[in-house]
Amino acid sequence: MTHFNHTMPYSRKRLYSLLAYCCLLLIMAGCRKTEYNLIPDAAYLRVFNSLNYDVNVTTKDQPPPFLTMIIDPEFDANGLVTGGKIVGDHLDQRSAYAGPYPANAGTTSWRNTEYPGSQKVLVGPILNGINLSSWAQVASGKHRVLFFSRPISEMSFFGLLERERKNLLLDSTVEFKPGEIYTMEVLQKTVSQQYPLPVTLYLRQEQFTKLPFADTLLYANVYNLSAEGYAAANPGMRTAISYYNATNKCTAFGDTMNLYYTLYKDDCGYPYVEGTAIGSTVIPGFNNIWLGTVVRSHNAGTAPYYSMPMFAASDTTKGILSREWELLVLMKPGLFPMPGILPVTATQGMATANPKYGAIACSNGSDDGRGTTSAAARKSIPRVSNRDYLASCWLPNLIRYTASGSYAQRSFATISTIEIINNQVYMMSVQRSYAPPNK
Repeated sequence: MTHFNHTMPYSRKRLYSLLAYCCLLLIMAGCRKTEYNLIPDAAYLRVFNSLNYDVNVTTKDQPPPFLTMIIDPEFDANGLVTGGKIVGDHLDQRSAYAGPYPANAGTTSWRNTEYPGSQKVLVGPILNGINLSSWAQVASGKHRVLFFSRPISEMSFFGLLERERKNLLLDSTVEFKPGEIYTMEVLQKTVSQQYPLPVTLYLRQEQFTKLPFADTLLYANVYNLSAEGYAAANPGMRTAISYYNATNKCTAFGDTMNLYYTLYKDDCGYPYVEGTAIGSTVIPGFNNIWLGTVVRSHNAGTAPYYSMPMFAASDTTKGILSREWELLVLMKPGLFPMPGILPVTATQGMATANPKYGAIACSNGSDDGRGTTSAAARKSIPRVSNRDYLASCWLPNLIRYTASGSYAQRSFATISTIEIINNQVYMMSVQRSYAPPNK
């Protein structure tokens, strides 16, 4: 009898074993737990370079307002900083508008108008419905914070010459509490011609994730973070060309100012097209309403949030699209806005604004915060005469517009912070989460 050997050839057996091993690897990979690089007990930090002086003949001896931030620095044997746990390099002067989402995300520009900005770092989550992706995660606890003035170049701070890494502006210690949200700024402390310029580190513990906010109301708080003595040193009006450019630059605001607001309807279309006219009709019942008092200070307390309706005018869109804009008027105690649509005078608008009075417009005419400097855009700005505007400076609307659900354009309320710093105003907004566009 002939016996047959049914054993597979060695090569085939090896192939089957290899296939079985690969299948096992795939199954294990599908079940494997992924470990993410999380910071335990994190706090959340956003940083601005708020030194906004111009570099000119009067400030030529001052350091350029271009900074590097180093948290928990490391030094060599000679005391020269060589690294740090957190480095925010190429910090340029801040933008007029800091939106709800990371600035310049995905860009290749080496200039950063804030931290984290375009930095690839762990960012905050959505907390109590508010997107914190513009805040970086940082370890809680005490930290040493250094700020250096550096040359304006693409070179990284640690690639600079040794002498260019010694221009220390600030050396401070801060403490971050777990789960808390912080906004940090470098500010000019006092008006001075001395070298180096007196600066201070400002750290504000934000409260917007802890307060109840209605979806149909706009919220804003206002700070005057100007240098001590700035208003007294700059008592006059600004130049005509600066006024007619309609940007976030303005005259100084006084150290103590009463705050009012007026709502106007028929803002420009969305998205904003340069030169589109902005309406200047006051919404009945929302003219020169007193909100509170703004006092210049570098203290880190949180200012109260004031609310304004997002749909104050008659609405034909069933709560989908609001076409209003907001005017904030600041006046020295003892002065009061005129009744009617005009905050000061019927012929000059805010052309004569000075530390005694001024007005901040929040409109889509300055949707990106850069202002409207072209001739076409200037024609669209609401005015009280052939040339004079309702406001002395301009910021984006407190309402943000984006596609959501089945709507190509929908209005969403923001929670905004407006900061007056010397002769400029700035806005920082956070936004509650909303439904993305339908696919």
